[in-house]
Amino acid sequence: MQVRRILTGIVGVVQSIIGVLSVIFVCIAYFDFFGVRNWLNANLETLPFYLTVILVFGVFSIMSGLFLIQESLELRFGGA
Repeated sequence: MQVRRILTGIVGVVQSIIGVLSVIFVCIAYFDFFGVRNWLNANLETLPFYLTVILVFGVFSIMSGLFLIQESLELRFGGA
């Protein structure tokens, strides 16, 4: 049970970090900081679709990671 709690917490933190980084990337690409659109050679017609998909992935990743962290804390403190 101890190993499961530790792994759940680690996976939750990593998953949340990946989600936050993907949301930050979407913001940087949308507002074109640092010339990211040119660097990616992104087509302006399809860019909003790709950014929306990445944003949805990021939000779900953050939510799932937070749920895993909550489960890890419940296993640690014996919550209901």
